[in-house]
Amino acid sequence: MPLTIERVESSGQKREYIMLPFHVNGKDPNWVPALFMDAKNSLDRKRHPFHEHADAEFFLARDGSGRAVGRVCAIVNHAFVDYHGEKTGHFGFFETFRNQEAASALLNAASDWVRERGMERIQGPFNFSTNETCGCLVDGFQTPPMIMMPHNPPWYEELILGAGFHKEMDLLAYWAEKGVHNFDRLARVAELVRRRENVTLRPLNMKRFREDLRIVMDIYRECWCENWGFVPITAREFDGLAQEMKMMLVPSMAPVVEFDGVPVAFGVAIPDANMGIAKGGGRLLPTILALKVPPFKVKIDRVRVMLMGVKKEFRGRGLEALIVDSMVRESHRLGMARGELSWVLENNIPMRAILEKEIKADVYKRYRIFQKEF
Repeated sequence: MPLTIERVESSGQKREYIMLPFHVNGKDPNWVPALFMDAKNSLDRKRHPFHEHADAEFFLARDGSGRAVGRVCAIVNHAFVDYHGEKTGHFGFFETFRNQEAASALLNAASDWVRERGMERIQGPFNFSTNETCGCLVDGFQTPPMIMMPHNPPWYEELILGAGFHKEMDLLAYWAEKGVHNFDRLARVAELVRRRENVTLRPLNMKRFREDLRIVMDIYRECWCENWGFVPITAREFDGLAQEMKMMLVPSMAPVVEFDGVPVAFGVAIPDANMGIAKGGGRLLPTILALKVPPFKVKIDRVRVMLMGVKKEFRGRGLEALIVDSMVRESHRLGMARGELSWVLENNIPMRAILEKEIKADVYKRYRIFQKEF
């Protein structure tokens, strides 16, 4: 029997869809699974908030013996289409064994599905958008991913290119480590900014968590609105992200910069919860134990700087250096002397200059977004 592509509809197909990444990646010591709960929710069109403004179809590839050998999700994100005014569909949740026939069949199925809905091109991978996990790892396979960053076999790029796609954009992850990289110059710049500018730094207020996080998200929207791939986050998506981040946030590692008492910039660094999630193997209770409960608790010694934004009228004043310096200092104080700053668009020259010139940080992982025109 030939290879077949089928839509994921039954509970059995959903189980196969959720378990496929374990079969493909299970022998990779650096791979970290998604929580089963999160994987299940992504398929639930009634529960996951992304489905409120997007259409999505989930596909499985099955070989002649009936074994599931690949999966993909085809996406028409109406929030993206409306915001950018361009007819671009997306694909995500791509997993497959090293099988060009299966990869091409899956990506062709996703392409056909979005094209039938009026799209002129398809980009990916996005799980589901830039507000969540995205990109295909193409360089930096030697180490495990940080929280909310993907990891995949090295042959995925080859399979996606073989299906007729080309590179569209790279997302860069930088590595910085105390004792290896020099933070002195960054500290001097930050001190000059403190003396010159009438700004103050304060930690995220956990007693007013929702209000403070909404302030952060408003700045994020303003700062990122002109960036490649940006999609406005909805209220329900915001609520879900807030709850997910609250479990991991350390207030002092999420500084808010105020000018005359008005928030104008922020940064968010999060301890790498993947160290606990990896121990849990996708199961919620073992993951919570690994993150929260002695003697099971895993010592987390690395951090991911994952968000940062400065309002447009306050750019060029060195606030970016001030924020990065604050997060670096605090992570070192808490025993996390190494970590990742991600992700940074390859065309974000100002941020790359800070990381490469002030810290001498290294690009140690590269994630790629691919595109195919119809």
